[in-house]
Amino acid sequence: KLQFLYLIGLASTMTHPRTHIEAHAKETELGATTAAFAASLDNQDELKQYRNDFHIPKHKGNDVVYLCGNSLGLMHKGVEGSVNEYMRKWRESAINGHWEQPMPWFEIDEYLNQPMAQLVGAEPSEVVVMNTLTVNLHLLMCAFYKPEGKRRKILIEKNPFPSDMYAIRSQLRMRGCDMEKDLIEIGHDDEVTSFDQKSILDAIEKHGDEIAVILISGVHFLTGQVFDMKAITEAGHRKGCYVGFDLAHAAGNLHLKLHDWNVDFACWCTYKYLNAGPGNIAGAFVHKNIDLSKLDRLEGWWGHARTGRFHLKHEFHGAEGAASFQLSNPSVVNVMALRPALEAMAAVGIEKLRAKSELLTGYMEYLMQELLPHDIVILSPSAVHERGCQLSVRVVGELKSEKIEGKEYECGTNTNNKASILQKQMEANGVVCDNRPPDILRLPPVPMYNTFADVWKLCTTLRSLIVEKKQKL
Repeated sequence: KLQFLYLIGLASTMTHPRTHIEAHAKETELGATTAAFAASLDNQDELKQYRNDFHIPKHKGNDVVYLCGNSLGLMHKGVEGSVNEYMRKWRESAINGHWEQPMPWFEIDEYLNQPMAQLVGAEPSEVVVMNTLTVNLHLLMCAFYKPEGKRRKILIEKNPFPSDMYAIRSQLRMRGCDMEKDLIEIGHDDEVTSFDQKSILDAIEKHGDEIAVILISGVHFLTGQVFDMKAITEAGHRKGCYVGFDLAHAAGNLHLKLHDWNVDFACWCTYKYLNAGPGNIAGAFVHKNIDLSKLDRLEGWWGHARTGRFHLKHEFHGAEGAASFQLSNPSVVNVMALRPALEAMAAVGIEKLRAKSELLTGYMEYLMQELLPHDIVILSPSAVHERGCQLSVRVVGELKSEKIEGKEYECGTNTNNKASILQKQMEANGVVCDNRPPDILRLPPVPMYNTFADVWKLCTTLRSLIVEKKQKL
């Protein structure tokens, strides 16, 4: 039963979603590739009501199938009221809004520490809401990356999200380090090949005495592969390295345990799976066991202990934990836009969200294997614990048509290939997804608002746009 799976999760049982899908099909006597079967899964879904809390874009009067939550999450219906409350307070109270309850602006960021900590597996003092992701990565690297003696290297996966590489290379350059010798990249030149987790651990063991910082994505943005953060952290600590993670595609997606895994630092955005709106304020984590007095961090007035922020002193007395990394006061309107979805997700619980996610993505995989066995190559790992909600696929089948409505857009993504053409064709059929170079469709069903019927429509729409092959390539 789905309710049982929501309590334990598929990953903990080490069973594949296909097993549960086939068992449910047998029990209901419904074909697993039918719309009726998808509806039966939705009927059993104890989280289905939360979809009603989000604005779903329309296509020809009907809800679209929105599969772009890995790029931009949907707007929670509470955002408008939350932001309006901010505007009311500013309009009616002006400067006194800093002290006026509820949620006085002078401590506005602190109200989100608890729900954010719940979603990333941390203690409230270990998280902070501030800045944006790459800014936070730079602030954390300024503190944790201290090249000294032979310990000068940074280890990172090959082909990470570009901003991570830009940040790391600029950190190396600013410290006068050698770009070739002091940067260790692990992985394949082919950006869509899954990483061998053992190769990362082997590299840490081999080079660990020379590595100052290990920085890895929690989930790879292109393939959706999950990195073993616990094992990487343990391996790095055995060699005396600091270990940090970019959790842009992991926060709100995976059941994270940053505190228990003893991760040193992490950062993430909130506009993907946390549904905070484009470019919104980001999050950061610093483990409570880190001796902050030994870190040379950048400092600003909002990172000072709250009681002394206005004192005219030269000495900086940091707030407790991660909050001491703040420089300036946060944008209140951004915090208020983040709040509704963040609190809603924390109330549901990441365990239940992840359990539904595992089954949603497993159902997508099942349908692709049944309906498109010779036309789609799934690039994401099949093992549940090795992927997030996203399936990344490459279309190898022939398209029925290359005609698209409107123009392809170019903003650093693809044009003139199967993935980009299919993206526009599916959009014309009410299915919204994205593509990334070289020719990849990224398809992430999000448990807060996506349904099993969404997954069914995605796969049957894809099937309708591709020439059916009679035999496997």
